[in-house]
Amino acid sequence: MRFGDLTFDERFRYATDGQGRVIPFTPAEAAALALLAGHAGAILPRQRLLDATQRGDADALERSVDLLINRLRAKLGDSARAPRYIATSYGEGYSWIAAAAPELPETVYVAIGPVAGPERLRGDAAVQGFLAALAEALRELLPGERGVSLEPGARAEAAFRVEIGLRQDDLGVHCAVALREAAGGQALRADRLVIRPGEAPNLGRAAAACAASIKSEIWRNLTRARGGHAGPTDEPFELRMHRAATLLSRTPQSWLESAHELDKLRAEHPDDPQTALMDASHLYARLVLDLSSRPAELEPRIEALVFQALPHIRDNPMLMLAAAKLLCFVSRDHLDLAQALAEEAFAQGTAYASAFAVLGQLKLNRGLLAEAVEDFDQGIELAEPASEFQVFLMVLKCTTLVAMGDRAASEQANAVLYQTKPLTRMQLGLFLSHPDEALPDDLRLALLGLDGAMLRRLLAHYDYLFVRRVPIAQGRERMFRGIVAHMARHRAGEGLPPEVAASAPGLADGAGANAI
Repeated sequence: MRFGDLTFDERFRYATDGQGRVIPFTPAEAAALALLAGHAGAILPRQRLLDATQRGDADALERSVDLLINRLRAKLGDSARAPRYIATSYGEGYSWIAAAAPELPETVYVAIGPVAGPERLRGDAAVQGFLAALAEALRELLPGERGVSLEPGARAEAAFRVEIGLRQDDLGVHCAVALREAAGGQALRADRLVIRPGEAPNLGRAAAACAASIKSEIWRNLTRARGGHAGPTDEPFELRMHRAATLLSRTPQSWLESAHELDKLRAEHPDDPQTALMDASHLYARLVLDLSSRPAELEPRIEALVFQALPHIRDNPMLMLAAAKLLCFVSRDHLDLAQALAEEAFAQGTAYASAFAVLGQLKLNRGLLAEAVEDFDQGIELAEPASEFQVFLMVLKCTTLVAMGDRAASEQANAVLYQTKPLTRMQLGLFLSHPDEALPDDLRLALLGLDGAMLRRLLAHYDYLFVRRVPIAQGRERMFRGIVAHMARHRAGEGLPPEVAASAPGLADGAGANAI
């Protein structure tokens, strides 16, 4: 369903904006959205929203509803003063004011057709049943925004096309099913099956198996490293995997999509070096995206997979960059090897933006912060505008500028980041803030709305992803100074998790690290 420029999942677990970016919602946020949108125009009292979102928590306060609404407005790009989605009726509650937008014409992602062969076979009831079952199976496997069309007599515009060829003999109707990438016309996969007389009841099972194979091949096509043919703006290997999983996943937990496909790929190619690096990149994605992941368990597996692949990837610059990035991330002990791999890939390859991303992170890990920012800037200029890759480079630049203590450059870079992807302001705004500035109301309410356990997890995760990379103690302290100052101001008495105490002991002592 669509409201404004956002398309919402039917259970409001996530929304997709006009550029295909996914905005995830927590269970409480999803429950509030479902209730509000389901009673559009009606004023819902805070207590009713509280009942729907707190699941019977008797200690929950109506004030927590205000915090929840503020988080939703930030994610939706909404404003309390000029609302487009959620309006406030002071003293009464909240109402959903966005009118349902007409559904956009479906963008076809996979087109089934044309079907070639004798006309009598193309019109055969069993063949028609198989084609309809194949289209339905693909629709069930792909997210709703990835449209599937069935046009047996046409060559529809789509990202991928499934062509069907038919012939008949004594065994039955033979179907050749070929998947093509529409842009280049390259055949990615070809399967064949036989529809035997009287076999109509089994067509659904055959169509489901064929659809699963098609989806797997699309995922492999999207994630495949391009070797020496990588372009200067191409995103890194791990982001290709993340984008493919996001495109094809029916849930916001995109890494689960990669896990499912990798299980099949490993079974087929257990010794393939690219499969090993894909597996390692998947584990890296879990460390980045899943707050419950365990670095002590996953990092040794990443390291082992990279070393398994290393002897076989020297002719593929994109895979060399992926290996360098992963080694740099999991251990400082591998910085020299990672540096050599990245420099060799940069010298012989054409994936300039990806190379600058890795080289910048290596310099960051060596404490060469100003040089790291220069590399990130070159990557930002090369990356596709507003892509996840460009946003990733902007985040690296912003966090590095905080470590450098360059406030003017930091504020300017933050503004560009928030304009490019507004959601990053709610995700990182507290960490990129300065200690002497007054927090805007939405960030202050976000800080107040976090329970102690979640706040500790977010602080530890920020340390793991960004702060620990900086070898300069003063730089690490600068990266925590803003959030620690605002915690002291708005959540007095709460301390910091041990990870922060280890990275910035001076700040931790001042905040009372054992207070929580």
